[in-house]
Amino acid sequence: MSELQVSRDKGWPERATHRLEAFSDIVIGFSLAQLGLTLVIPAHAIEFVTRPAGIFAFIVTFAVVGRFWWVNFLVFEHYFRPNRMMVALNFIALGSLLLQIFALQLYLHFAPLQEGVVASRIYFGLFALSYGMQGLMLALGLRYHWRALSPQLRRSGVRILLSRFGVVVGSTLGNLLASNHLVKVYVNAVGKQSMPVANLSTSVVVGTLLGAIVGALASWVLPRFFRSLKTT
Repeated sequence: MSELQVSRDKGWPERATHRLEAFSDIVIGFSLAQLGLTLVIPAHAIEFVTRPAGIFAFIVTFAVVGRFWWVNFLVFEHYFRPNRMMVALNFIALGSLLLQIFALQLYLHFAPLQEGVVASRIYFGLFALSYGMQGLMLALGLRYHWRALSPQLRRSGVRILLSRFGVVVGSTLGNLLASNHLVKVYVNAVGKQSMPVANLSTSVVVGTLLGAIVGALASWVLPRFFRSLKTT
C-alpha cells in the first residue's frame, strides 16, 4: 500500500463526515423552501389575519426545522462518526423531516374538518421520528467519543439529548391525550364582537405545548437530579 493510499484512508472519515453534513444541509434547506410553498395567497387579504392557522403551523414548523439544523450541526461538529448506523439514522431523520413538511400541507388542508386530528397526528408522528432518530445519533456519538470529549461537550450533549427525547415524549403524549375535536380561536375585533379566526385540533395545541414543556424540564431537571445523586 502506497503512502498516498494510506493518507487517503486516514482522511476518509473526515471527508465522509463533511460530505454527509453538506448533504444534510441541502436537504434541510430544501425542506425550508418546501415549507414556504405551503403558504398560499388567500382569497382576501384580511384572511391573513382572520385565519392564522397556517401562519401558526408555519412558525412552529420553522422553529422545529431550525432547531433540527442546529442540533444536526452540533452532532456533526463534535459527535458524529461515519459508520453505517449513524449514516442510516441521519438519512431516516432527514427523510422524515421532508415528509413532515408534506404532513403540514395535509394538516392545513384538513384542519377545518374532523380529519385535521388525523393529519395532526401524522405530522407529530413524523416529527417524533425525525427528532428521535437525531437523538439516537447524538446518543451513539456520546457513546463513541465519551472519553475524548471535554466535560463541557459531555454536559452539552447530555442536555441536548434529554431535551430531544423530552420533546418527543411530551409531544407524543400530548397528541395521544388530546380529545378528538377542534378548538376555535377567537379574537376581539375593534368595535365588533369576538370572531372565530382559526380551527385547530387540540392534538396540535396540546402536543406543541406539552412537548416544549417536557423537553425544557428534562434538559434542566434531570442533569441536576443525577448530579445530586452522585454527591450523596
